[in-house]
Amino acid sequence: MWDFVVVGAGVIGVSIARELRRRHRARVMVIEKEPSPGRHASGRNSGVLHAGVYYKAGTLKARLCVDGNRRMREYCLAKSIPLNENGKVIVARSHEELRSLRELYIRSQSNGVCVELVDTVALKDIEPCAKTVEQALYVKDTAVVNPQRVMEALMADAVQEGIEFRFDCAWRAREGQDVANTSRGHIAYGHLVNCAGLFADKIAHQFDVGRQYRILPFRGQFYRLRPGSKVQVRGNIYPVPDLRNPFLGVHFTCRPEGEVTVGPSALPLLGREQYRGLAGANASDGLAMIKYLLRLFGRNRDHFRSIAWRELAKISRSGFYREAEGLAVGFEPGDLLPGKEPGIRAQLVDTRTAELLSDFVIEPGPRSTHVLNAVSPAFTSSAPFAEYVVSLMNLRE
Repeated sequence: MWDFVVVGAGVIGVSIARELRRRHRARVMVIEKEPSPGRHASGRNSGVLHAGVYYKAGTLKARLCVDGNRRMREYCLAKSIPLNENGKVIVARSHEELRSLRELYIRSQSNGVCVELVDTVALKDIEPCAKTVEQALYVKDTAVVNPQRVMEALMADAVQEGIEFRFDCAWRAREGQDVANTSRGHIAYGHLVNCAGLFADKIAHQFDVGRQYRILPFRGQFYRLRPGSKVQVRGNIYPVPDLRNPFLGVHFTCRPEGEVTVGPSALPLLGREQYRGLAGANASDGLAMIKYLLRLFGRNRDHFRSIAWRELAKISRSGFYREAEGLAVGFEPGDLLPGKEPGIRAQLVDTRTAELLSDFVIEPGPRSTHVLNAVSPAFTSSAPFAEYVVSLMNLRE
């Protein structure tokens, strides 16, 4: 019997496995349905290490992001993983957005983030191609990393520390109190940690945990900026987001290798792994998405309708361009080239209220712990997040 079985070899699953091993000197196994780690959100994200600007003071995200940013940057430097440490500017596209920009400044100060409100002259020294109305927010601690390089390093460390991985091993069902039925046989455990990302709710429901929650998949599509574009990006250029919803909008990101990505979209999907076209769509997920979209449309909580129409417009290249053109001087429609593999955000919804949940959600269960909402900045926050989750575990059952 294994002391702990962790389901999912993304950044959260691997980080929690390492923390369990360090803290309890336990026998830990990580099972993963794919042939290698980080094949979904952990290896497909933008690689931006967030600084803690967006989150209300006192939320779990705010508490963990600042520490996570520092520790992830230190980890990358120690492992010789390249970083782009040129920071981020958040720009206002209209006078109406200045109020939200200043709210972000206040939140940043409350969270201990190193930020500065700059005028248009100072902005040109930081990001010469960025454009804004009157002011922009300069976030110095934002960095960018290749997430796949991070996953490779975390995996190597975990193996060296004595954690066992079993790949091509998909969760099937819970059997009894302490047995996982997988595609590679039965695995007995003392405590199970559910870090299954897009499928975390399905596993939790088998433990009668989180019945009020369901995961809705949203695809994040990226474009690449044409290398010959007039737009030169040093770090990141972000818009002021709508603070009432969990999506940050289309932005420019210069990756450590020099490539600039433009994105992402947030397109609701009919399947949890619907990466291209209709491949991966299915009736169960499709009906659930349609059901909750209709509820969200009907209630129009936090102006959801306007958000939805904006996201639907990004299906076309021209719509995507219109969303990004307000961020940079010299940006042209021909600057958008086909991008990297899209990622899918596992967005948790409260089925009682049809509310899209913004903060992290971790729920205890019988001989188990379930990470149900670990969206951005979970990658940035993975080290302190793992410590927090392990500290919550009830191991006296």
